Amino acid sequence: MTTEESTVQSPPDSPPDRHPDRAESKNYRWYVLAMLGVTYAFSFMDRQILSILLEDIRAEFALSDVQLGLLSGIAFALFYATLGIPIARLADRFNRVNIVSIAVAVWSAMTVLCGAAASFWQLFAARVGVGIGEAGGSPPSHSIISDYFKDDERSFALSIYSLGTSLGMLFGLVMGGFVAEYFGWRWAFVCAGVPGLALALLLKLTVREPRRGGTEVKPVVDANATAAPAQTKDSMLQTFRILWANRAYRTVNIAHMLGVFVGYGFTVWKPPLYLRQFDLSQSEVGMIVGFTAAAFGVPGMLLGGFLADRLFRRDVRGPAWLCGAAVLLATPAYLLALWSEDWVITTVFIAVGIFLYSLSHAPGLAIVQTVVEPHRRAQAAAYVFFVSNLLGLGVGPLLVGSLSDTFAAEYGERSLNVALGIITFVLVAAAFMYWRTARALRERAVHEEGAARA
Repeated sequence: MTTEESTVQSPPDSPPDRHPDRAESKNYRWYVLAMLGVTYAFSFMDRQILSILLEDIRAEFALSDVQLGLLSGIAFALFYATLGIPIARLADRFNRVNIVSIAVAVWSAMTVLCGAAASFWQLFAARVGVGIGEAGGSPPSHSIISDYFKDDERSFALSIYSLGTSLGMLFGLVMGGFVAEYFGWRWAFVCAGVPGLALALLLKLTVREPRRGGTEVKPVVDANATAAPAQTKDSMLQTFRILWANRAYRTVNIAHMLGVFVGYGFTVWKPPLYLRQFDLSQSEVGMIVGFTAAAFGVPGMLLGGFLADRLFRRDVRGPAWLCGAAVLLATPAYLLALWSEDWVITTVFIAVGIFLYSLSHAPGLAIVQTVVEPHRRAQAAAYVFFVSNLLGLGVGPLLVGSLSDTFAAEYGERSLNVALGIITFVLVAAAFMYWRTARALRERAVHEEGAARA
């Protein structure tokens, strides 16, 4: 057995390996979580700042909604999703902190270059670069967090990490809207990218690499796996087959993708929706959309993680039930937001939708980390991001733009409302897949109990 294998497998009757500094680093692990959360906020800021700048870019380069959808979706998502898998394989073998630090530096530099683009295709290429950099961020970070926090702490820890989505959107939209209105859209990209270069260095110098599997209390058992005991040198295809044979992993992966499909559709197109439909300035829209996302996304994330950990201690199906109920209830809230012609009423219902949708985010990702072996966690996260971002982020905004162009002749400026309304119903399918995940988690728990008695 290799040295790495020995750190991730413990005999059933012996205590698991622990991080050597765990007893004295209870506060330090929260620092690590905070640092990783900040990097995620920076990545989301650099990723989503484009949405508040779309109307300026459309005017300067004379673009259609389909082209804007390409910039905000495929340009970023294609390489972000596909490169995440090989980078995650490296993260499951080598120092994850180094990988995240390099990733932060790359996506920050490429965000700055977005401000220098002189054409649609140059901006497209720079957005591809942002996607390449961000591919090395979340999968290794999820793996690091899972080696600092136990399975019944993991949902809350990942909910704190996931605050980066709301906070990054807040900073990106508010700062981006203000800078674009007074200094131009190009400087907005520069202001978003430069601080990330310093963050990359701070992360490298202050965050320690944890021991893999150091928080495991019992071996991870999959009731549906067809593979032999854990291996560390499976091929990419073998790893995918092993993960996909895990029913709980497979169903939560699909559920998360369906939710992200709708979530990214709204995230990208909300600022254009406000700018086209209501008499508001760019900075006003940035503040409204950004503060709404933070004020309701942050408590939603935290409450979702808090409730999921407590539900998990009572019933392993609890987190999946929570996710399913949350996305199902978010559906009518988003539809009512699109129905209104008053920006205040629209904002109220969007806020409710954001809060409910946010409840599901971290618990779903925590399920992924809980049902796979420690030495496959980065890859497990990468495949989730591959599916959710290639289809959710890549196709979602593009489909909304295409539908908006299709309905423009009939509905005018409200064609965007119609397009977003159509994709909102995908949340019902997401709720169904979370229900399937709950069933798979119960089967897995029954299998573990049987294995323990044997």
